[in-house]
Parts: sequence; C-alpha cells; structure tokens
Amino acid sequence: MTLTRRTTLKAAAGATASALIGLPAARAQGAPIRLGVMLPMSGIGAEAGAAWLSGIKAAQLQWNESGGLLGRQIELEVRDDKFSSAGAVAAARELSGAGINLLLGCAQSPMALAVEPILPELKAVVVAPAPSAMSLTHENFNRHFFRLASNALMLYGGIGNMLATKYPEIGTWTTIVPDSENGRDVVKYFTLGIQRAAAKAGRTVKLHDPIYASLNKADYKVEINSLMNSPAEGLFIGLTAAPCVSLLQQGRAVGMDKKFRIIGEAGTELLIAKAMQKSTPSNLWGVTFWAPELEPFKSQFPVSAKLMDGIVKVTGNKYPPGIVQATHRSALAIFNAVKKAGSTETDAVIAALEGLQFDTAAGPYQIRKEDHQGFGSAYFAKIGAREAAPGYGLEEVIRLNESEVIEPASPGKKYEA
Repeated sequence: MTLTRRTTLKAAAGATASALIGLPAARAQGAPIRLGVMLPMSGIGAEAGAAWLSGIKAAQLQWNESGGLLGRQIELEVRDDKFSSAGAVAAARELSGAGINLLLGCAQSPMALAVEPILPELKAVVVAPAPSAMSLTHENFNRHFFRLASNALMLYGGIGNMLATKYPEIGTWTTIVPDSENGRDVVKYFTLGIQRAAAKAGRTVKLHDPIYASLNKADYKVEINSLMNSPAEGLFIGLTAAPCVSLLQQGRAVGMDKKFRIIGEAGTELLIAKAMQKSTPSNLWGVTFWAPELEPFKSQFPVSAKLMDGIVKVTGNKYPPGIVQATHRSALAIFNAVKKAGSTETDAVIAALEGLQFDTAAGPYQIRKEDHQGFGSAYFAKIGAREAAPGYGLEEVIRLNESEVIEPASPGKKYEA
C-alpha cells in the first residue's frame, strides 16, 4: 500500500463507515477509537516514518486482537508531516478537524515545537515518541503535550558520558548538528556529558566549535570538508534519519570514518547499517531504542517478544530498526491511558497519562506528572556489519537508568544545567 497524506488505516474488525453515518465516532456504539498519527511519510524522512508507523501498527494489532480498547477496535488515521514544522501543524489541524483528539507524532523536535502551542486550541493531546529539545517540557510546557522520549540532557548527556568513560584516550571532540534549537541542545548536553565524565576521571577534554547543517539537504560536501580539517579525534553526529546516513556515506568517500577514532550518533542506528552494510564505520556508536536479539531485551522484558511478533505480522521484516520501539511505547501509553480513564475525552486522557506507569519492550516506563516527561532506561549500542543475516546489527548495548540523570521538573521555566 502506498501511504499518502490522506491514507486511513482501518482495523480489520472495525465498524463499517456506513454504520457510523450521522454519529460522532467517539459515541457511536461499537465505533472504532481513532488515533491520529503524524509522521514523515514522504521525502527524506520517509524511511524513518515507515519504521515509526510499523511500531504503532504493531501495538494496534496486539490490542485489537485482544478485544480492542474499551470494547472497541482501534483505527489509525495517518497524515504525512513531510518532515517539516509546517507539515506537522497542517497534519494536526487536519486530524483535529476530522474530530480526532488523540494524536501520536511530532517525532522530531522542530515538529513538536511547532505543534505544541496549538494543542489547547485544538483540544487535542499529543504523545511524542522522540523529540529531545529541552524547552518542550520546560519553558514551552503545556498540559496537552507528553514527551515519551529522553530529553537532550538524558540522551546527549548520557551518550557523551558513556563515550568519554569508555574511550578516555579521546581528548578532543567535535559535533555536527541541525541548525535549530534542538541542534544547540545537542551541543550543550553532549559537551556537558563529556566534560562531567572527564572531570570525574581527573582528565580534561576539548570540544571544538560545532558545525551546523540543514536537515533538508542532500549534499554535505562543505560540512564534510570542515570536519576533515578539524583537529578533533572524536565526532558526534546530531543529524538523524536520512541526513545522518547521507553524511556518513558521503564522508566515507574521503575517509571521514577513518579520520575520527570514534563516531557517535543520535539514534538513526540500524538505518545507517542497512544503508551502508559492510561500509558501516567500524567505530560507530549510537542511541538505540531496542535490540531484541541482545540482553536485557531478549529475556528480561516480555513486551519485547510481543513487539517483534507484531512487527513481523504487520511488515514481514524480521530485522526492524530499534526506532520502532519509540512509537510502540507511545501507542501503548495512549492505549493504557484511555483504558485507565475509561474515556477518550481529552481531559480524562491527560489525567490518566500523568503519572502513568506501564511495561514496554525496553523495560518499565513512567511519565512524570509535573512536566509530562517520560523516563525509564536509555540504551547506547555499538553498530556494525556482520556476516550473519541481514549483514548488520548491534554488537553491544550499554544501559542507563534515566531516573539517575533526569533533571528536576520545572514546567514553564527554562532549565539551566
């Protein structure tokens, strides 16, 4: 099926459209519960969007097969946010205009920052699976937005700390990041993580000036030239999805993967290895959301096996990227909140999401009531090529307990590290 901006994904056991004519969907007996989905389904974000969508569809399938939600089937209404702020706002308004108040999307910070302010007007609630900009749950906080992802402090500070601890011999680092609020957060908190780890070990490290780049471009020759001229030994890439893959592919042609002794990345993970196969840098570490073949996912988290089963059923893919877990987790949060509330009304679902605790494919997870920040465990993995199918995978996973690094809640106030 080709997904377009107006694609509607119907649950197999959902009520027919003719049965709903003249009745509000939320009140018609037996009518599906509709979840609005806003993801990049075209352009440079399309591959990531398809993976994110499969995580939602896996959760939808599992709940529908178990009797649905409040005795009704779950239906997805998908809109293409075109990997842009304007596209995300248009998608949110269109879904709201269709009478849908439960939204899952704003997978990246620019989309979340654009949509969050209009949610009270739309009388909708958004659960966002991956944006990291600190302001979303601080100075820009509003009660209609929930972040079910690590924020910049937890994510970039965490991987910075891990890399500096694991590779103490790397004394100089540089970064390439989006030219955006989120990109500046990446630099700030990755630097903080590196410096804290070094200070703890009685060492010093130097962070060279960041390189800022657009997400909406295909040619990174200028940025790669700057990186190749950098005296840094370590590189962290804050670009994600197709831009990250393009940067690494183009950089390999001039030896960028050999210049830097260690390369870190912000969560594109297996989409890099899938694209580059045996050309994947041998020194690449990244953020991962899920690695079902490795511990602790393999035996400690029962939901992990359920997610893999669901992904195979909806896509046929036995080797999905870990990012599917981010949207699966977000869908589970919405479904559990509606069940807890016994209602799909916005205020009731918001109240149910606040303080919610539930199990995910990556372990126990909870949402802080005060600022709607989710936390559980963050994971960082060595990414590489291998002989066994599919030719790439994750070699090692390091786990971080986010409760140990999460900042105090301060909704409405800017966070200062």
